[in-house]
Amino acid sequence: MKLFWMLNFLPPELSKTLGLPPQASGSWVQALREELAVLPGAPELVLCSYTPQVRAPQRRVLSGTAYLALSAAGGKQALARALAEERPDLVLLFGTESEHALWVLQCFDPARILVYIQGLAGPCGQHMADGLPPRFLHRQPFKEALAGRTGGATVRQLAARLTARGEREKQVLALARHVLGRTGWDKAYCEQHAPAAQYYPLGEILRQPFYAGGWRRRGCIPHRIFVSQGNLPLKGLHRAIEALPALLRDFPDAALFVAGWPPPDKGPLLRPAMRWLAEYPGYLAALAGRLGVADRVHYTGVLDADAMRQEFLKSETYLLCSSIENSPNSLGEAMLLGMPCAAGAVGGVPSLLTHGAEGVLFDPQAPGALAAALAGLWSDPARADALGAAARSRALADHNGPAIAAQLLAICRQVLAGL
Repeated sequence: MKLFWMLNFLPPELSKTLGLPPQASGSWVQALREELAVLPGAPELVLCSYTPQVRAPQRRVLSGTAYLALSAAGGKQALARALAEERPDLVLLFGTESEHALWVLQCFDPARILVYIQGLAGPCGQHMADGLPPRFLHRQPFKEALAGRTGGATVRQLAARLTARGEREKQVLALARHVLGRTGWDKAYCEQHAPAAQYYPLGEILRQPFYAGGWRRRGCIPHRIFVSQGNLPLKGLHRAIEALPALLRDFPDAALFVAGWPPPDKGPLLRPAMRWLAEYPGYLAALAGRLGVADRVHYTGVLDADAMRQEFLKSETYLLCSSIENSPNSLGEAMLLGMPCAAGAVGGVPSLLTHGAEGVLFDPQAPGALAAALAGLWSDPARADALGAAARSRALADHNGPAIAAQLLAICRQVLAGL
């Protein structure tokens, strides 16, 4: 069996071989590839992606796997040629919102394509500005032009881009015949937008350092909250900042740590202009200052897997405060570590963590709900520890690498048998 695996990023192994800067970690791709390789009847793999950094197709065989980089300038024709030359039995299409996802379904038999849902762009666009003042969705032509010239985007632009990708995503799903997903939420979305498709549940392999676990109460800092991403409004960091005053009344040492860079600050003279241009980060900084909690919000900078794991382990609680998510890897990684988790009951999250059994879920739209969820965990450490232990057991089962690889291979064989 030959699988043509269409990705939406350039795998780091190929980037390194071509002398290009890495675009993404891609650790889950490498992990799944390695697990597939040791199975009986292991498939032949071709990992393909587009990049503007090559002028002509670049094919390399690394550790028994073929990697193919297509020039972005080659468009749909480059993909059609690659599929004709590789002649795969099946195509595994990762991601649904990109232009090349639609090309795959137009260039190859949809009955031989497995569409693997990553996230759902349309709903993400719809929820981008949840919990923010309405002004963030107003057009601001001058600011939007400046943001475009500096590589940034306003909140309205971010929402519009994802909403547009969501329309393309619907076209992809309408053509799909086989869909791989991970949650009840993405299954329901597929039932609506991919009525002709067979849906197959399939878990995801996470980054290897997290499988070892390691969270211990005696090793964490009391009342330290960790949020693994806060650069997009969709991730809801404003809600975590808004919850701090209530938490500080009962837990004066509470502190919020966020993976990523802090809002830009060039000193008091340029601060107003920087906050105006860097719209969402500027809003976060102003919000924290207005609420008197600026000294309680700390940014760690960009973290690799090992450094991220250490931030998790130092924290008493992992917080997922997003407005919408399908299957956030950060939640799975926190669960693998065995730490207490509080997460918004949005999108696919309730499929990953059972409220009251493996963590706590809250309504991110309800005032005070986020603070109450954290306070509840902190007020009953024994219960929080038990929830963390149960979360680890659940995550080890849900993200079992060998089982996921075997299941994917079984699905591929089932699809081929039905042709």
